[in-house]
Amino acid sequence: MHELRLVGTMVIFAGTLILVLVKPRRWSEACWPVLGAIAMIALRFVTPAQAVEMVWASRSALLFLLALLLLSALLEVSGFFEWAALRTGHRARGDGRRLFGNVFALGAIVTTVLSLDTTAVMLTPIVLAFVKRLRLPARPFVIASAFVANVASLALPISNLTNLLFADAFRIPFGRFALSMLAPQLVAVSATYGLLRWRFRAELPRAFEAAELAAPSAAVPDRSYFRVAVGVLGLVLVGYFASPALHVEPYVVAFGGVAVLVAYGARRRRVGLGTLREISWGLFPLVIGLFVVVRGVENLGVVAIAAEWVASAPRHSLVRVLLAAAIAGGAANAMNNLPAALVARSVLQAAGAESSGVYGALIGLGVGPTILPTGSLATLLVLDVARKKGEPISGMEMVKVGLWLTPIVLFASAVTFALVDR
Repeated sequence: MHELRLVGTMVIFAGTLILVLVKPRRWSEACWPVLGAIAMIALRFVTPAQAVEMVWASRSALLFLLALLLLSALLEVSGFFEWAALRTGHRARGDGRRLFGNVFALGAIVTTVLSLDTTAVMLTPIVLAFVKRLRLPARPFVIASAFVANVASLALPISNLTNLLFADAFRIPFGRFALSMLAPQLVAVSATYGLLRWRFRAELPRAFEAAELAAPSAAVPDRSYFRVAVGVLGLVLVGYFASPALHVEPYVVAFGGVAVLVAYGARRRRVGLGTLREISWGLFPLVIGLFVVVRGVENLGVVAIAAEWVASAPRHSLVRVLLAAAIAGGAANAMNNLPAALVARSVLQAAGAESSGVYGALIGLGVGPTILPTGSLATLLVLDVARKKGEPISGMEMVKVGLWLTPIVLFASAVTFALVDR
């Protein structure tokens, strides 16, 4: 009976992950985790009570994810992303290499304050549109978008769903999280940009016709709503850091910003029910389904065994950070960073891991999934956007860059955290 449970659980787990990444017949990624969760419950590998417990334990992260998706959609309505991309293009002043740096910096900022999926889904198509208009090679910009969407997701809990899950599980205040990750984030972004700039030095043109870009103001359909949207975004970011002192969850602050923009946008006739159609609602069944599927794996006793190994690992903080980053990064490439994060979270909780293990795993989950395209949903989204825009980039091209770049950046980021955290 035990062998049947083991085989059945692993078949469902592996099958779910493969189907999510392959998307047969172009079916939504969300279908497969939901079917996997139903199979786990139907076969009694997971009880309904355990399924509800998994979702309830992560309710703060899920509510925050919803608030971020709504906030990003409302900013999109204001023209914020297109305005920012055009402004980035004009500030390059006709220098192709400066444009590459500006686009990378913009991607890092958007990822940090609005999440890596926002960079992939909303910023990437705009950047590709004006790169195509300027007749510049798209490959460096597509690959840079995929990398920056991942490596710039370390700084804040909101930058990555894996961060939200860890911050919620380990009760890490917003400010402390940001302070702890500031140095490794700066190192990760700087190192990635420097290495990509060197890699594409021969493909980036020295000059382009900046006059062919539209004025940034042309992207703003309603100046009043645009100004309010930018102001609300700034206040929300300040509110995240102030939320512990106010004794409110950060997602409450985000929903407050959403409420203001919905009310003002409706008054200006910029926001309506159609805005809700722009939300990636499929993320929620995908995430909840994975919660249940991963719980089935945990029920096999895998977490307890891994927790014992983690508890017996060398006590030196540098060694712990490097081990956690390397294992989490490897797991993210093998099974995608979201299920890897769910497993890692349970293992670290069971082991009573110190901050070195927790933050080391987060670095691995953020920077590590850039070797294989399937390691991160953000990477898959960037490549899918590029394909739809007529600029297909093969997964193998990502692998060729990630195989040598990712280990360097991962090592540098982890060492930086260990040195600063002393």
